[in-house]
Amino acid sequence: AAAAPPAAATPPAAAAPPRLLLDLPLDVLALVLSPLPPNELANLGRVSRAFHRGPPPQQPPPPAVELALRLRAEERGEALPAHLPPGERSWLQHLLALEELGDGSGAVVDGGAFFSCFVSPEGELLTCGDDHAGLLEVDGAERPSGLLGQGGGEPQVWVPTPVKPLQGACVHAVACGEQHTLALTAAGAVYSFGGGRRGALGHGGTSDVLSPRRIDGLASVRAASVAAGAYHSLVVSRDGARSGEMRGDAGRCGKTQRGDR
Repeated sequence: AAAAPPAAATPPAAAAPPRLLLDLPLDVLALVLSPLPPNELANLGRVSRAFHRGPPPQQPPPPAVELALRLRAEERGEALPAHLPPGERSWLQHLLALEELGDGSGAVVDGGAFFSCFVSPEGELLTCGDDHAGLLEVDGAERPSGLLGQGGGEPQVWVPTPVKPLQGACVHAVACGEQHTLALTAAGAVYSFGGGRRGALGHGGTSDVLSPRRIDGLASVRAASVAAGAYHSLVVSRDGARSGEMRGDAGRCGKTQRGDR
């Protein structure tokens, strides 16, 4: 008998097309995008309409870039409002503004008239300088005014030295005036020390503070950034509100009345 013809070879199955990033489910795509820096997320939102898509249902959910920014806010412990705040054009812009407030871009090196402050990558505040420059006469004796935040024990410190009262507080940024300093922690607390002239420290008076002291008036505020002028200070909260302390002379507090605060 004749041999049966060989069976025809089965053609190889066509390779599945590679999955693209945009093929991912929206929530997974947002998770993939969330580690990107805020500027790259902003660029995606501006130049790629593909990242503005949402699934077909009736009420489309937020686009992938917005979801990624919401995930980042959640990781920071940010409580987002249920509705877009007045004056904001879009959630994307609002979320990017929050990123800018809390992205760690505050100053990590600053200085006043006779002192310098440094924030280490580990969140430690170090100072050095000449506290003799801020000597005040009290009851006939001279004492430092706290320019270095070292408690007044060392009026001259020639190398950057940790400020012990803030060790473990994880300092996020620092701002220096002429003779005072504001220290912002990662938790949003604000400390001040140094010369209290014109109410610069925000403690309700003009006394000098030799070691960092938390500003009680900001206890309910989670601060995002701090700034200091010669004798005034500004704190911006994570919700965008501004709190001005310090010298009210010449209207520096943004108030119509003058006076130290």
